[in-house]
Amino acid sequence: MKLVKLRTQNFSDWRDQIRDNTRPLRRLMISACGYEARSRYWCGEVFPLLNGNRTTEWLALGFCDSKNVEARPANEDFYSQIGLRVHDYSSDEYEPVCRLVRERVLHLIKIANKQRIEVHLDYSSMPRMWYCQLFDSILKTARPIDRIFMWYSGGAYDGAEFPTAGISDVSLFSGRPSINPSFRTHIFGLGFDRIRASAIYRVIDPQNLICFIGGTRQEYVERVKHDNMDLLAAARSVFTAPVEDFPSALARITEVARDYTALGDVVLVPDGPKPLVLASSLVPMLLKRNGIVSLHVRRRKSPDAGRIDVQPSGSVYGFSLKGEAEIAE
Repeated sequence: MKLVKLRTQNFSDWRDQIRDNTRPLRRLMISACGYEARSRYWCGEVFPLLNGNRTTEWLALGFCDSKNVEARPANEDFYSQIGLRVHDYSSDEYEPVCRLVRERVLHLIKIANKQRIEVHLDYSSMPRMWYCQLFDSILKTARPIDRIFMWYSGGAYDGAEFPTAGISDVSLFSGRPSINPSFRTHIFGLGFDRIRASAIYRVIDPQNLICFIGGTRQEYVERVKHDNMDLLAAARSVFTAPVEDFPSALARITEVARDYTALGDVVLVPDGPKPLVLASSLVPMLLKRNGIVSLHVRRRKSPDAGRIDVQPSGSVYGFSLKGEAEIAE
């Protein structure tokens, strides 16, 4: 994996550029329809700027479960009112979602011919299986002349108690473990679900635990620390990674992972804000060494499991980079 021209993208600056730029550019804008109110925030901010632009295509993705929970009906109404059909898929399956997006990207590339395109993905309310796989798929489909934008709408949590449904399974997302390593370091990303984090800790039973926390506000960081006191007490070290600056967060997590390879295998177990989950998932693909892996832990699904309607904080964090698909001569 090559992350060429990776840079932080200021949403306000990009939005102002769209207002001032009259040059037509082909874009694919992808957003989600979930049970959080923030899942329509980015689209609500961007759609009025590009509505009626014939070179812009829109794609709304929804997941079949939790269709009548929290803000989902209101989100369905929003997309219906702006004329977008929501394509529903199981949150446990990424192949059909990636296939649809890849087809749309290839179609746009064919129309654009030798001109560059932009692909924008709002992953604020997507299942991690979707946005991690979509990022990899889009990166491999877009050309070096094209640009990919990833957008994340911050949430206003304000003391809400997050429900937990425990864990159902642990799967390998990226990387390749060593054969019978003598020592392993586990790097845990922490969020608000302290019961889930403790359950992961008990199942995995790390030899050497490192934790990291991401947050844009100090009160968020302090709450995560309070909710995960037992894990933090067992950790050899704790570090922070900036949610608002994806390249810096990725570099920090990669640096720590690389440092601990001197002791043995490194296992990343990401949780918390989605940008840090994505960054942790990419580390093994960037380092390209045996013995560095990223695990995805899936929540156990239950009809009784609660959902939190996360409201948008009004802050949107983004990054962009070039595609890496080879162009046939």
